[in-house]
Amino acid sequence: MTSRAYKTCISLLLVAVSMTTAVWQGCSTDECLQNRNALPLAGFYNSFEPKQTVSIDSLEVFGVGAPGDSILSPGTQALSQLYLPFRLDSDTTRYVFRYLHKELVQHDIKDTVTFIYSRDPRFVSSACGVSYVFGIKEIRSTGLLIDSVVCPMGEITNKDSENLSIYFRVSPQ
Repeated sequence: MTSRAYKTCISLLLVAVSMTTAVWQGCSTDECLQNRNALPLAGFYNSFEPKQTVSIDSLEVFGVGAPGDSILSPGTQALSQLYLPFRLDSDTTRYVFRYLHKELVQHDIKDTVTFIYSRDPRFVSSACGVSYVFGIKEIRSTGLLIDSVVCPMGEITNKDSENLSIYFRVSPQ
């Protein structure tokens, strides 16, 4: 390759790299940073005093039938809130709440919570695509230590806020 051909080749390569960078930067937008997928955030409350938040110690939470590792909480820290992602390939998501506290673990005490919902795709924009909204149809729980689970708004949107309330039967302090 001659020196002139080599310089032309390098120039074309630099132009291609600069155009790629310009195109990449032109497609980058802050518009989608505000759009989050609907991710249910559950707050934990005392079933005897519903406005009182509680922190549950030694709680392991995992998904049932979820692909891969579905442990959301390994039970190593106390929790007062937890994100519970819903499946996009099904209208049902089920979680097991297993209590690892020393008095409970020997009896394998656990609750199962089942969420039944509709999956409604909502167009956000051409840059961001689609976000799902989950319309809650029914919530079931086994009722051992979890008294009830509610979705006050009736749906889970991409608004980052607590949209599920889990009421635990806790002993008075």
